[in-house]
Amino acid sequence: MRKVIYSVILCMLITQLTQAQYKFGKVSEEAVTQKEHHIEKDASAAVLYRKYNTKFNYLDEKGFQLETEVHEIIKIYNSEGHDWATVEIPLYKQSGSKELVRNLKGYTYTMVNGKLEKVKLDKSGIFQEERNKYYDVKKFTMPNIQDGAVIEYTYKFNSPFIAKIDEYRFQEKIPVDVVDMQFYAPEWLNYRTHGKGWVPFNIQNVSKDRTINFKYTAQREGNAVLQQGSRRVEDIRLKDNGYAVKLKDVPSIKEEPFSGNIENYMAGLQLELAYTKYPSGDVKNYATTWEDVAKNIYKSPSFGKELGKTNYFTKAIDPIISEATSPEEKVVAVYEYVRRNFSWNEFYGVSTDKGVSKTFKEKIGNVAEINLMLTAMLRHAGVTANPILISTKSNGIPIYPTRTGFNYVIAGAEVNGNLIFLDGTDKTGNINILKENLLNWQGRMIRDNGSSSLVNLVPKKPAVHTAMLDFKFTEDFMLSGKAQNRYTGHFAKGMRNTYVNLSDDETLKKIEEDLNGAEASEINFKELKNVYKPVSASFEIEEMEAVEVIGDKIYFSPSLYLGYGENYFKTEDRKYPVDFSYPRQDKYIISFQIPEGYAVETLPEPLAVNLSEGLGSFRYQISENAGKLQLVLQKTIGTAMVAPTYYGDLKNFFKIIVEKENEKVVLKKL
Repeated sequence: MRKVIYSVILCMLITQLTQAQYKFGKVSEEAVTQKEHHIEKDASAAVLYRKYNTKFNYLDEKGFQLETEVHEIIKIYNSEGHDWATVEIPLYKQSGSKELVRNLKGYTYTMVNGKLEKVKLDKSGIFQEERNKYYDVKKFTMPNIQDGAVIEYTYKFNSPFIAKIDEYRFQEKIPVDVVDMQFYAPEWLNYRTHGKGWVPFNIQNVSKDRTINFKYTAQREGNAVLQQGSRRVEDIRLKDNGYAVKLKDVPSIKEEPFSGNIENYMAGLQLELAYTKYPSGDVKNYATTWEDVAKNIYKSPSFGKELGKTNYFTKAIDPIISEATSPEEKVVAVYEYVRRNFSWNEFYGVSTDKGVSKTFKEKIGNVAEINLMLTAMLRHAGVTANPILISTKSNGIPIYPTRTGFNYVIAGAEVNGNLIFLDGTDKTGNINILKENLLNWQGRMIRDNGSSSLVNLVPKKPAVHTAMLDFKFTEDFMLSGKAQNRYTGHFAKGMRNTYVNLSDDETLKKIEEDLNGAEASEINFKELKNVYKPVSASFEIEEMEAVEVIGDKIYFSPSLYLGYGENYFKTEDRKYPVDFSYPRQDKYIISFQIPEGYAVETLPEPLAVNLSEGLGSFRYQISENAGKLQLVLQKTIGTAMVAPTYYGDLKNFFKIIVEKENEKVVLKKL
C-alpha cells in the first residue's frame, strides 16, 4: 500500500513539475535527480519544456521582421541521449538578407556532492559555418554532459523572410513533456495554419493590442520592406492576431523498419502567409498553387534562362547524337555523355549556382546545373524533354505550395508516349532507376509555356531478385552448394552501390554478413558496372549451422539465409506509413540432394497468401522428386507505400511468412 501511495505522490509531483512555468536559469533539483522518464521508462532523454514565442518587430526602412524566442530544457538519462547536447540551427540567406541567432545562453545542470551545480555555455562551444550558398548553420554543444544532466538553452531567432516560417515542432524521437507555442502577427499580415502528424492538438486563436511608430508612403501599395524616403509617420494602434498551442506528454515517435523520413510524421505546425493588407495599400495575395510555384521557378534567371543556353555544348554533343538512329538511342547517348563526364558537387537545389556553361567547362556542378544541362542537350537532340522538380525524402513532403518545397531537379524525356526519368548526377543510376531518396511520391514537370503537371515517381515494375541454389550434404552433415543470383531494377542499383568499389576481401566480408554466418568462395559478379543490364552474382557456399542431427533424423529449414528470420513489424500498431520505396519481388528455387541412406519423413505444407489491394503475396511449395528436394519460394511487395490502416494485415502477413520459412524438413535414416 505504501508503494502505491508513493507512486501516486511521485506522479503528482512530476505532473506539477511539467506543468510549471519554467524560467530560464531556474531548473529544479527534482528535474536533475530524476532517474527515468515518468511515462517512457526506457527513454534516453526527454524534452521537459519547449517554448516558442513569435512576434513581429517593426523597423524603419525594413518593415516587419520576425522574432522567435526559443527556450528548451532537456533531461539526459543515459549515454544514448548525449547527442541532444549538440544543437544545429539552419539560417537562411538570400539577396543580402539573412537570418540571425541572438542572445544565445545556456546551462548544464548536474548534482555534485548532493548539491545542484550549473555550468554556463561558453563562447568556445558556439560555432557558425557556411553550409552552402543559401544556408549558414549556428551550432553549439552544451558543456559538462553526463548521464543524468539537464541542459537548458534560450535564444532569439530573427528573420526578414516573413513569408518563410520554419515549422514549429511538437514531437521528437524522445518524449516531450510540455510544449508552449505562441505566434502573434500584426493584423496586416494574415497567416494560415497547417498541422501535421498523428498526435492531435488544438490551435487556439489569440490576439492582443499594441502601438507602433509606422512610416509609409501613402501612394504606394504596402509591403514588408518600405521604400526609403517615406514621408508619412504615424503612431498606429493595431491588433496582433495569432495562434497558440499547448501540449503535455507528447509521446516519442519510434523509428520502425521502412520508416522513410520519419520527420514527415512528427506532430508540428506550419504557417503560410496568405495575404497582406497595410493601411497604405490594397490586398496583396501570397497564397499560391504548386502550378504558380513551378512557373515562378521556371521564370527565374537561374533556371529557365540557364535551360535555354546551348552554344556551350553543341560541338561536343553533335557528333554523339549524329550516330543515334532513334529517339531511344539519342536519350541513352546524351544521358551516358553527361553521366560519365560530369560530377556532382553534392549540393542540392533547383537553382544554378555558377551556371551551366561554367559547369560544362569545369566538369562539376550542383544538381540543377547538371540536370538542366542534360535536359537542354536532350532538347537539342530533338527529344521532348522537360525538368521535373522533386522534394527528396530528406526534404520532406511539403504541406502547402512553397518554393522551398522542392530541392532537386531531374530530366524527364518523353519517348513514344512514355516518360523517362534521368538523373545525370547518379553514377550508378539508370534510365527510370532513381536514387531512393528521390522516390518521394510525386514530382512536378514544368514546360516552356509555363504549364506543369504531376508525375508519379514510384517505379511501376518491381525490382526482382532471382536466386537458384543447389546443395548437397557433406559427410559431416553440412550443406555445400552453389548460389546463382540475378538482380534487376533498384535491387541491381543497390548491388552496384554496395560492391562496385569494394576490394575482393571487402566483397567476401560483405557477402558473408548477408549469408548469416555461412562461408562463401569463388565469388563472381557480372555487369556490376553496366547499368543497363541486370547484375549477376554467383558463389560457392558452405552452410555449417543450418542442419541439426538428432538421433537418426536430420532437421533443417530449406529457406536457409534467404528467409526473413524474424518479423520486421513488432509493434501493436503504427501511426505512419510503411515505406518500401519501390515494389519488390524475391523468387527463389532451392534444391537439396537427399543424402544416401535417408528418406523424407516430413515436408512443410504448401502455402499461398495474398494481401488485399495487391499489396503483397507469398508462395511456398516444396516437393520431392528423384532423390532431390526442391523449394519454390516467392515473396512480393506490390506497392511502395502501405498506409497505416493496412499495418495489421501487413504485420500478420510477415508473421505467416516467418513461421512458414522456419518450418523444418525432417529426413529419417532408413
